[in-house]
Amino acid sequence: MKPGTSVLCISIDKHLAELVIRRLREKDLVDTDYLITRANDNVIIPVKTLEGLNELLSNTRYYIIQCNPPPSRRKHVPRVPSYDLIGNVAIIRENVLDFMGGDEVVKELRSIHPNIRAIYVKEETVDKYRIPKLRLLWGEHIDTIVVKEYGLLFKVSLGKVYYNPRLGEEHHRIALMVRNGELVVDLFTGIGGFPIHISSLKAARIIANDLNPEAYRLLCENILLNHRRLRGGIIPLNLDAGEIINYLDIHGKADRVIANLPRWSLEFTRVYDAVLKPGGILHLYILTYDREASVIELGSKLPGWSIQGSRLVLEYAPRAGIYRFDLVKPKDV
Repeated sequence: MKPGTSVLCISIDKHLAELVIRRLREKDLVDTDYLITRANDNVIIPVKTLEGLNELLSNTRYYIIQCNPPPSRRKHVPRVPSYDLIGNVAIIRENVLDFMGGDEVVKELRSIHPNIRAIYVKEETVDKYRIPKLRLLWGEHIDTIVVKEYGLLFKVSLGKVYYNPRLGEEHHRIALMVRNGELVVDLFTGIGGFPIHISSLKAARIIANDLNPEAYRLLCENILLNHRRLRGGIIPLNLDAGEIINYLDIHGKADRVIANLPRWSLEFTRVYDAVLKPGGILHLYILTYDREASVIELGSKLPGWSIQGSRLVLEYAPRAGIYRFDLVKPKDV
């Protein structure tokens, strides 16, 4: 298209723009021939097509408009296939270096993100805390960084806690499902993504637990960091999830349980059954290469529980993904 030609765009609230742009870029839907612009409190994003937008941006308010954005001065197609951006720190997977040199990766990422401060290589995920083992490839060593999700602030200790910036939408999506007055138990909360999102939207009671002492410390700090925006109450805990019912009187009282521990979540079915009230909802995250096989396994692990729905949350590897299964505990128990 020529400069000044009307272009198909979406208009989104500025507080949601960062996550929406990231999702659109992951699906190659942003029209990079034109610049993303601001209009008052909205961000205007040129898009290539409307196909798939409703599913991609479900539960997000946006408007389709015609606009005349300025043309992009730089047409650059990023060649780094897989990386996460946490604030102004980029993290690439180790296998990227199998077919790209480190200098080439640095050059590409710095051209895409000129304000980047550091680039790390994620070599593996270690121990029961799901901690990423990071190696500095370029830039300055950074211990802690503060990131935003839907306007909420989260402090992250790099290489010491599990954090995935691609889960911001999922945190928000679950928060929208919660009703005021619910008792929610998040057994593997990390630095507090789910409970803080929920508390910012709903007057719910939330028990947020993580076994990692560093994640627990950051959970407490992040609650304080966002306290002016929180409507519900959050009780932070640093316990083994399997022992939580021995410390709290919540047997059969929870309206909703969140279990985001994809590799090992099926090892805690006894806890889910003990904590949830009849008719309560379990959001169970599973890493699987075969969704249908996981459905069968759920039927054997949680007999009588009904699957209300499922959703692919993250693509993990070729033919593998992290799915969320929404299960309802039977009422006649």
